Amino acid sequence: MLCQRCGEREAEIFQTQHLGEKSYTRDLCPACAKLDYGVFLGALLQSQAPGAPPLTSQEERELRRVLDEAAPPEGG
Repeated sequence: MLCQRCGEREAEIFQTQHLGEKSYTRDLCPACAKLDYGVFLGALLQSQAPGAPPLTSQEERELRRVLDEAAPPEGG
């Protein structure tokens, strides 16, 4: 099974996200999973660091992309 993000490499990471009664799944290769987890964890760490600057608009867009791909917003 190919990675659902890049479509080039074999998927080895299988995510399941539950939101209410809905369930979302994504199958990712290690490279794509590492990129997405890095974006999410980086934003989380920055948000908790005292005196850290807010996310830039580009960082916010990338975080939104990662979150929306994990569990699409209603109607999307």
